[in-house]
Amino acid sequence: MVLELLSNKQLFRSDFLQSTRRLLRIGQLFGTVPWAVTLFEGDERPVASSWQVRLLCASNVLYSLALMVAVVVATVLQHVEYDWQMPFMTRMLYISEYITANGVVMLVLAGCHYQRRCYGRFSEQLLAIANDVATCGGAVDFRRVESMLNRVLASAILFFASVLMVDFLYNDRMFWSFVRSSAIYTLSNVINVLGLVQYAYVLYFAFLFYHNTNQLLMSYTRHSRDARDDKRRYCPAEIVLPINGALYDYAQLIDVLRRTHLQLSKLTEQVNGCFGILIVSTTTASFIVLSLQFFAIYQATTVRRWTLNETYLLVYTVLWIVLHAAKVLMILYPCHLTQQERDRTGPILYHFDTTARDVALNNALTKFSSQLLHQQGSQTACGVINLEMTLISTMVGALTTYLVILIQFDTAVTQGQANGNGSSFAGNGRNNGST
Repeated sequence: MVLELLSNKQLFRSDFLQSTRRLLRIGQLFGTVPWAVTLFEGDERPVASSWQVRLLCASNVLYSLALMVAVVVATVLQHVEYDWQMPFMTRMLYISEYITANGVVMLVLAGCHYQRRCYGRFSEQLLAIANDVATCGGAVDFRRVESMLNRVLASAILFFASVLMVDFLYNDRMFWSFVRSSAIYTLSNVINVLGLVQYAYVLYFAFLFYHNTNQLLMSYTRHSRDARDDKRRYCPAEIVLPINGALYDYAQLIDVLRRTHLQLSKLTEQVNGCFGILIVSTTTASFIVLSLQFFAIYQATTVRRWTLNETYLLVYTVLWIVLHAAKVLMILYPCHLTQQERDRTGPILYHFDTTARDVALNNALTKFSSQLLHQQGSQTACGVINLEMTLISTMVGALTTYLVILIQFDTAVTQGQANGNGSSFAGNGRNNGST
């Protein structure tokens, strides 16, 4: 039995490393994952090569600083050269966007080094939970997680490739303008998205483990019910008692699942605590960008002479709306799935027959039910944002209000200018150097 558990643990460890390899490599390329990160204790480098590890860490820090400087310098050049011609209200929103975007970049690049031990801690917890679920008879499908991750990464690569192509065409194929624009918008958002993918990846594992736990509980209820039906069929006048200790085995398995459920609850709290500041910053930045981009869509309807440049800018605007809406969904949807599966566990326990005279089983069910009473409520980010899908409706309402305010400001500016030029779509959209 011990050898079987060790074999399962080694197999799960290998499958987990396989499923995370591509995410780690891409994250290390863009500075969102430390180069010297280790997911498990056995992966630690020998002491003899400690100077190589220090050199690698120093190079990683310099590389992260170079990415930060590139984004900040490009942002300053963009603001100094082009944003001065915007109306006050729009210029303030763009400044807010620059501040939040640069803050998110610094947060991700510095946070991955500051919290580098979280990679190993979360990996060990996921491996332990996977081993417990397998002990209870569950199937841990690492290939499903890897397949999902590959689809997400492939979609992100295709999306940002489309963004770069449209950005290059919008900048009239001017190389340095394209580089500056890409550093401000594309590079910063790639870093942000890769940070959020790591968050969604861990929560998706938690969702699958919650789902496996519920599936196991459902199967236990069916098996125990079938066992009692067989007993009643042969001895209808007798009280239903444990059959060959089977129900006592169920009690032990349910207790293991209860501990697993508790570990998953603690894991999700730790993950939200680790990524809380990033979630709040990303949500704030996305709200600002969506306000600007919907306002740019409105201004596109006021352009009198439509040119090819306005077409590129309109496509560019739509792409950024899709991106920032997807970032909000990348935060909320994994939390929604995890919380939904967590809340399904309680009703499943009601399917067990507590009238049977099995003290161990009833005690295990009572303890499990009492534990679930203390795990209700939505997940939060820094205690500021409730990570529920209802946040989307709240953001839609706030965006509508801000869009009306921006339209009123734009109308007032347009009417107040004697020459009638006002704030045009090309002047208030993504000014990347081709005004």
